[in-house]
Amino acid sequence: MLDLHKYQSLGAALRDALERWSNETCLIEGDRDREKTRLTYSDFKELALPLARALEDADFKPDDRAAIIMTNQSKWLISAYAIFFAGGVLVPLDYKLTAAEQLQLLAHSKAKVLIVEYHLWR
Repeated sequence: MLDLHKYQSLGAALRDALERWSNETCLIEGDRDREKTRLTYSDFKELALPLARALEDADFKPDDRAAIIMTNQSKWLISAYAIFFAGGVLVPLDYKLTAAEQLQLLAHSKAKVLIVEYHLWR
């Protein structure tokens, strides 16, 4: 169990968890029609940190907002962790909303970055 009071950010707590339990199962993804995929904390870190670095390289700063429009899958969680690792604020948007509704929420949120699942882009 992590004592969250000792961390300055959620990203710092997540990094510690990834180090502490690197070989443990972090996520199991799948449904009845597919084989289940297991990711360890180490796998998760290897997927999330490059996106966090890409955000930082794109001038994404701590406390900047980043929106995600995706279906419920591991990529959503990996993207959220990347935002936290970069010190950002997550703005989750429901992929079932209309484009007009999403645009209104994006404008209101002042998100600097939008991470969207390709097939949902319209």
